[in-house]
Amino acid sequence: MARLTRIVRDVVWGRRGAAGWAAWLALQPASFVFAAAVGLRNLGYRIGLLRARRAAIPVVSVGNLSVGGTGKTPMTLWLARQLTVRLSAADGGKVAILLRGYGGHARTATLVSAGAARGSTAADAIAASTDVETAGDEAVMLAKSFDGVVLTARRRIDGVALAERLGCRVVVLDDGFQHRALARDFDLVLVNGRHEALLPAGPMRERRSALRRADAVALVLKTEDATPVTDPAWAAKPHVVVRFAARALVESDAGRWRELPMGLLSGRHVAVIAGIAHPTPFYEAVRRWEAQIEEIFEYPDHYRYTQADWQRLSRATRNIEMIVTTEKDLVKLEQFPFAKGKLVALRIVPEVDGGDELVRLVMIRAHLTPAA
Repeated sequence: MARLTRIVRDVVWGRRGAAGWAAWLALQPASFVFAAAVGLRNLGYRIGLLRARRAAIPVVSVGNLSVGGTGKTPMTLWLARQLTVRLSAADGGKVAILLRGYGGHARTATLVSAGAARGSTAADAIAASTDVETAGDEAVMLAKSFDGVVLTARRRIDGVALAERLGCRVVVLDDGFQHRALARDFDLVLVNGRHEALLPAGPMRERRSALRRADAVALVLKTEDATPVTDPAWAAKPHVVVRFAARALVESDAGRWRELPMGLLSGRHVAVIAGIAHPTPFYEAVRRWEAQIEEIFEYPDHYRYTQADWQRLSRATRNIEMIVTTEKDLVKLEQFPFAKGKLVALRIVPEVDGGDELVRLVMIRAHLTPAA
């Protein structure tokens, strides 16, 4: 499965060689059908045949136009934290993050974290009955990193209703731009400047013209020193520039996460484990801190690691100093008895140029000004 995923991503979507071009061309009719279906659905909402349900509390969405790889989840965490700081300073209002719970088997609205109480950590607030099997890897990862409420729900309106019952002032929806059944007060859309084909010939879920529905755009730069380029599709929209950077290592100690300095990577011989959609920037971040990558273990996005995987990884990395993975993979790998200090995750955080103005705009549009 991992090999097939890499072939589709690198060869077909990248149109590498004659085989890549042939497969890309063969998939064009399917992409045309997909585009027609998406267009009809959007038309239904535009003319009122399909109706979005309005929640009782404000809903803010962080989404994109493609499948995976643009940093929606770290950006969702950043925005939720920014709103938490401002609401806490104003009137103590709580913020919830709501995910679909991809990869988890929960069918109803599920509480992953009730929010950390004063003097405790995010890990203390995670619901005892909620794990990766139930809620999915991204939800548990956010619950370990965010001090507010974290929820999953297949029907997002049910998740928002649960957030309201928990006393939340606003819900931040992770990957919600295409979920039009739930009305939003603000849509932030991440773009990376690539112009690629629609599914299945490419990674795009919608055409760039869909950015007309966005309230603001976040331009994600591929590297920290890249230069932003304005695109006519969103130039007239409020926009910010986002650079993702590795700022800490994370170690799991009996299920509790603690940060370590990035300098621990310098000069180390490491193996990397990645079960994410686009792992290349992750590898580049490891190398940027002068670590020597000796082995790469690449798995499909949201991969569930087994005991056999752990045994294979342990044998293959017996003589390697450190294993570096992603936070999304750490929530699944921390269950295995790696040697203390050997398994760490790279903490990637967004650096947002114009972030204060963006948060101010979100609060205005979502009517989150302090209560009189």
